[in-house]
Amino acid sequence: MIFFERQIKGIIAICIALAIIPFIIFISGSKVNYSIPELANQFSEKVAVEVVKNGKSRGIYFVAPETSVNQLLKSIGIEYPAKEDFPLHSGMKITISSVSKNQNVTVAGIESAKRLALGMPIDINLATESDLILVNGIGEVTAKKILDMRSKLGRYKNIEQLTEIKGIKEKKLAKLRKYLYVEK
Repeated sequence: MIFFERQIKGIIAICIALAIIPFIIFISGSKVNYSIPELANQFSEKVAVEVVKNGKSRGIYFVAPETSVNQLLKSIGIEYPAKEDFPLHSGMKITISSVSKNQNVTVAGIESAKRLALGMPIDINLATESDLILVNGIGEVTAKKILDMRSKLGRYKNIEQLTEIKGIKEKKLAKLRKYLYVEK
């Protein structure tokens, strides 16, 4: 009987401890100063930028829309700023090649596979067959049809022109809109 009473006391002690822990966390949590890390993906409209330095990828960064190239380079620890400071746009690939203290910065676009992985659409006027096959709902046959239509038109003027391709109706076009766009 004594052993049974000890078990009950132990269970009561555990229950009291479990009831007090959330209260302690709640009280101490209000005193913690929390700040969003500088390059965190916490913006309503993020700008995704890939940085490559001397042929090695430094990563893809998500920054606020008003961020400039020199602000980004400074925040990721690249010492010497670019000669010309310019605002960043989503989908940019910043390539930096260093010669002593001079930074040569070139701008291109992020590759299609990375764009799709980041949830960014690709331009159907620049996409290759392999890029289009990466899009959910486009196979080899449809990709070839899209490229054939593009070569016939010269370039797509709007995304709705895809409905002229056999097999792409409004319903399928609605699904493709999140993956494809036409650069104006």
